[in-house]
Amino acid sequence: MLRRIGQYAFCLMFVGIGLVAFVVFDRDDERWWVGPAFAGVGVFLMVVFFLVNRWRDGRNAILAHGVDGRGLVTEVKPTAQWESNDVRYFRLTMTVEVPGRAPYAATARQPYHRTRWDRIRPGIVVPVRVHPRDPSRVMVAADVLNNPSLRPEPS
Repeated sequence: MLRRIGQYAFCLMFVGIGLVAFVVFDRDDERWWVGPAFAGVGVFLMVVFFLVNRWRDGRNAILAHGVDGRGLVTEVKPTAQWESNDVRYFRLTMTVEVPGRAPYAATARQPYHRTRWDRIRPGIVVPVRVHPRDPSRVMVAADVLNNPSLRPEPS
């Protein structure tokens, strides 16, 4: 919760600076655009933070209320996304087995640390959490070191 308050306070700071600059600079001044620019950046950042927090809340809901299962990895593709120099995202195609449902194919994106890249290959079994109403929403319930994790992402 503190992270969100900090994010929105940061955005409101931009909007406030924009409003002050809008009042200080006249339309005849060559720097009149500073006020609307700062206010626009603040509003844009608010929208971005809102969307990121909404996405994070969705992932945390799957972790908290999802159905436990296991996924047999059938294909591994590295993506172009990196979290840091040592953590890269992989797209895992897997056959998901959840109690009470027939096995089905699903895809999940998961970050893995460089020390674990050699272990991420077809044939491994990973713990998964499946959205209770939308079985296509699957996430690997493990951290970047492939340790089982039910801890939500920080909000």
